[in-house]
Amino acid sequence: MEFVALLLVIITVIKLQQYLYRKYTYSQFEYRCFLNTPEVVEQDEVELIEEISNRKWLPIPWLKSEITTSKWLDFAGAQSVVTDKTRFVPSFFMLKSYQKIQRSWKVTCLKRGEFQIQKVVLVSTDLLGSLNLSQPVEVKSEILVLPKALDLENDFFSPKYLSGDVIVRRRLLQDPFWIAGVQEYTQREPMNRIHWAASVKEQRLMVYENESTSQQSLSVILNMQSKEFETNEVGRVDEIETAIRVCAAIFENTLQQQIPVRLFVNGKTGQGSDSVVSGEYWGEQHILDLKRILARLQLVSTYDFPTYLNELDNVLTASDIVLVTAYLNQDIYQFVRNQKRKGTFVKIFVTGLINSADVAEDCEVFCLPNYFEDNSKEG
Repeated sequence: MEFVALLLVIITVIKLQQYLYRKYTYSQFEYRCFLNTPEVVEQDEVELIEEISNRKWLPIPWLKSEITTSKWLDFAGAQSVVTDKTRFVPSFFMLKSYQKIQRSWKVTCLKRGEFQIQKVVLVSTDLLGSLNLSQPVEVKSEILVLPKALDLENDFFSPKYLSGDVIVRRRLLQDPFWIAGVQEYTQREPMNRIHWAASVKEQRLMVYENESTSQQSLSVILNMQSKEFETNEVGRVDEIETAIRVCAAIFENTLQQQIPVRLFVNGKTGQGSDSVVSGEYWGEQHILDLKRILARLQLVSTYDFPTYLNELDNVLTASDIVLVTAYLNQDIYQFVRNQKRKGTFVKIFVTGLINSADVAEDCEVFCLPNYFEDNSKEG
C-alpha cells in the first residue's frame, strides 16, 4: 500500500507540474528580438539583441528560440542551418524566477538588400522534459543593407589592353570648356574635338584633352539584364551585384565633384512593374537616397534593354552618361553613338567578361576582364 501511495504521489506531482508549466510557462513572460541599427553597408557588422524576461515565481528550466532570417545575415559563432534563402539560428536559455536575460549576436551583413527577422518560435518544456511547449513570437525588426562601392581606380581596366590589363585612372566626367592640352586621337573622340593645328605639327591626328569639372550633370543607366537574351529573373547574379556596386562608386564620385546625378534602371524595387527613374540632384542626402534605391533593387529586369535604351534616347538631357552593364552588343553601341552625335559624353562600364572583338573602337569602355571568370564558365 505504501508503494502504491508513493506512486500516486509521484504521478500527482508530475501531473501538477505539467499542468503548471502548460498553463504558466508563457504567462508574465516577454521576449524581444531586434537589430541595433536600421541601415548599414555590405560587410558591416551589427548586433542582434535577444531580451527575455520571466516575471513570475515559476522558473523555466529550458527554453529555445528559433530565429528565422535571411541567409545573408551571418551570425558569428552560431550553429545555424542555411537553406536556399533562409537561415535558422537556435538560441538556448535557462531562466530562474523573476530573471531577465539579454544576449547579443554579432551579425555580418553579407549582401545588399532589405532583410528582416522573419519570425521567432519559442520552444520550452517542464522540469522533467516531458512536454513540448511552443509559441510563435511576432517580431518587427528589419535592416537595409546598402551596396558597398567598388574602388573604380583599382578595379577597372581599359579594354584597349585586354592582353595585359592596364589600370585606368581618370575622372568620371570631362569639361569641354576647360582645355588641359592635347593628346593623340584614339578613334573614340568626336571629330569636333580634333586639334587641327597640333595635328599638322605632329603629323598625326591630335585632339583636345579636357580637364574634369563639377559644372555638369550625369545620368547613370543600370542594365539589370545579365545576358543579351534574358527575360525577367537575372541569370548571372554576381555580375549584376557588382554592377550595382559600380553605380554606388559612381555616385560617391559625383558627390566628391558636386555633380548633379540621376539614376535610370530597367528594374524595380517593389511589387510594381515600372522601371526606376530618380530625380536629378546632388548632395549627401541624394546620394544616400540613390544607394537606398540600389539596395532595394530586385534581381529582375522589367524591360528588354534595347527597348529601354530606345525609350531613353530622346529624353536624356544630361551632359554626361555612364552606362553600367554586364555585357556589350550592337544595341548598346548604337545608343552610345546616337548620344555622342548629340554632343553627350558616354562611358560604358562592363562587369562581365568581354573579348577584344566585342569592343567598338569609337566607344569608351571600361571592364573587369577577370573578375567573373568562374561565373562565366557556369553561364
